[in-house]
Amino acid sequence: IEDEETVAKLVCDSMIVDLEADMPEDVDTLLDCSMIEYVPVPWREKFTDEEWAEKVLKYRGDLIDASPDELQAMYVDEVKENPLYGTSFFYVRKHSFPAHISESLDEELIIGFNSEGLHFMTLDREITKSFGYADIYRWGGSSSQFSIIIWNADTQDTDDVSMHTSQAADMASLILDYINAIMAAT
Repeated sequence: IEDEETVAKLVCDSMIVDLEADMPEDVDTLLDCSMIEYVPVPWREKFTDEEWAEKVLKYRGDLIDASPDELQAMYVDEVKENPLYGTSFFYVRKHSFPAHISESLDEELIIGFNSEGLHFMTLDREITKSFGYADIYRWGGSSSQFSIIIWNADTQDTDDVSMHTSQAADMASLILDYINAIMAAT
């Protein structure tokens, strides 16, 4: 999301879905409803809580009469173009990474899976490398490590990548779910 007005509108949208007719009409009551919890963490410190509340309340009049279904559809329409939309994030630590993947990543990083494939990201969620599911040859893990074999188009060979995580089973299941969904759709 590029600007604070879009963030404020999405916060208002979300709060109305949650609170419906009980959506506050003033700054103090809005703050009492933990409004700041709806503001994405990277945006919270850009304005004071009171300034965020004022920005959110600007959209209340336009959105309060919409149904929850309409509000949810508006929300999805606003965020679905983001390349990270629908991504599941896993915080991992490098174990064994090939240089071409590792070079722009710190020791701790994020692995993301979405409908487009596997993404290696910085902790700021900047995508540095991506691979489609067709490039994933094998994967698996243990209680403390996840390993994946990925096709490297540049070398025309596979790369073995392993990382420390306690979420290996979740990562493996998610890959399988996406691949099954892709196969079912073709």
